[in-house]
Amino acid sequence: MTDSSTNEPRRSAVITGGGTGLGFATAAALHAEGWHLTLVGRRADVLESAATRLAGPAGTIATAVADLAEPDAPAEVVAAHVARFGGIDALVASAGSYELVDTREMTASAWDSTMDTQLRGAVLCAAAAARPMVAAGSGRIVLLSSVNGLHSEPASLAYSAAKAAIISVARTLAVDLAGTGVTANAVAPGWVITPMTEAYLATTSPEQLQRVNPLGRAGRPEEIAAVIRFLIVDAPEFLTGATITVDGGQTAMAPMP
Repeated sequence: MTDSSTNEPRRSAVITGGGTGLGFATAAALHAEGWHLTLVGRRADVLESAATRLAGPAGTIATAVADLAEPDAPAEVVAAHVARFGGIDALVASAGSYELVDTREMTASAWDSTMDTQLRGAVLCAAAAARPMVAAGSGRIVLLSSVNGLHSEPASLAYSAAKAAIISVARTLAVDLAGTGVTANAVAPGWVITPMTEAYLATTSPEQLQRVNPLGRAGRPEEIAAVIRFLIVDAPEFLTGATITVDGGQTAMAPMP
């Protein structure tokens, strides 16, 4: 799609989990630069609220209610986006949940629920987005991992395994898509204030936060979004297959007693 005021192509992106947290912060960053967006999630009211908050003179905001773990949903979401906007320049796979389950209480349903939300949807979306991107000769895929993909914490067996797999997926995508003009990278945030974490973080003391990372605080969604935006807008094609940690130095710091 072309911007009639400048006669230049308008860029577009699909953002899963775009209604809240890091997905919404990324949507706000790209929308401010005129990008057309499709925000994807499972709750229509949340998506419509996000679209209303972003409404303005910049790019168009579309919404898609979908369960991305369903076999056909990712391809359908991407196809609808391409049909509406004439292509897809970026995919941000940000949808996720965080459920603590002790290893001794792990069940097949708990494992599958986490894997479907954290991993299956991201993989299927990346595969669906890669096809039109390769055909166009360019594209940026950014997958949201976590510092839990690099180390773990109690009761996070499925979550940490899924986030570690996301890092591997980004690497493999980079290898498979090399030379096509499409890059794939992962971002691994540390503790960030989002709807999933804010209740817990509100109960933490300054001393507890100091043990989380050298900065002694949780991150802000816009700080993670700035890195995602860089990977989409400014990063060279040579930057692919990487995982960038944005954690206030959490993974650089040895645990404190």
